[in-house]
Amino acid sequence: MEIASGERVAVIGPSGSGKTTLGSILLGLIPPDSGSISRRPDVPTWKYQKLYQDPIAAFAPRISLRTSLRDVVSRHGLRWGEVEEWLDRVRLRASLLDRLPDQVSSGELQRIALIRVLLLRPVLLVADEPTSRLDPITQQETIDLLAECLAGLECALVLVTHDPAIASNIASRVVTLDAPPASIR
Repeated sequence: MEIASGERVAVIGPSGSGKTTLGSILLGLIPPDSGSISRRPDVPTWKYQKLYQDPIAAFAPRISLRTSLRDVVSRHGLRWGEVEEWLDRVRLRASLLDRLPDQVSSGELQRIALIRVLLLRPVLLVADEPTSRLDPITQQETIDLLAECLAGLECALVLVTHDPAIASNIASRVVTLDAPPASIR
């Protein structure tokens, strides 16, 4: 599988088919059982990012969202103004950042997670079922927002999903993984 800069690829298939595992291998989080992964040698590993299925699990529970974002800004030498620009783009109020992760809606938290990832200007973003915990209206808004935020960036997207409609809405290419073989008991 080859993924070009800026390409949008959806990976679909039933539970247990290896979608999340493929994403983790592409990000270098786990090694492949066979074969190899080639990445550009001039790109640091933190430029490969993941947008998680459960946004609440992606944040420290007792740290404000502002502090979580400030840590990223500080660690990577960014400007706080970039956070404010992203807040405008994803249509969130800055006052939400003074809350803890469990004090905002799942849709708002997923947008803040998206900001945190995009601040790093990734070359590859694996979005692992990023809308599965959201209601249908918020799902569509989040997918539209993801596509809008990635427009013009050189970031490739691998969207892991069960939903063919979501896949066809955002991806230029769809990879389908088969169901795993039935286990023998």
